[in-house]
Amino acid sequence: MLLTKHDGETFQNQTVYISGQAFIRCKFIACTLILRESIYHLEGCSFERCNWHVDWVLMWGSPESLREIKALVNLMEQAQQTQLPPEALGAGATQTPAGGSQTPA
Repeated sequence: MLLTKHDGETFQNQTVYISGQAFIRCKFIACTLILRESIYHLEGCSFERCNWHVDWVLMWGSPESLREIKALVNLMEQAQQTQLPPEALGAGATQTPAGGSQTPA
């Protein structure tokens, strides 16, 4: 399958179908990224405030399916860690129980 190649492009406030395409050193800003079960390639891209729509069947007993989805989740986590303040990532954050109050330990 041939992939449509995008090199060094910036996508902003768009819906972008990742499947069937190759993105190299591209920048995605406030996009909705749609990924279906198809071949794709992401290399050196950056993601700012993007939402992901992932439609993927994870086959029982298929380590490859799990590796692929884990790699995608890791990519999303890395993008968020570079952009969100630590308290938004849960580092040092505390939650108050619903209807209750929090008491310092």
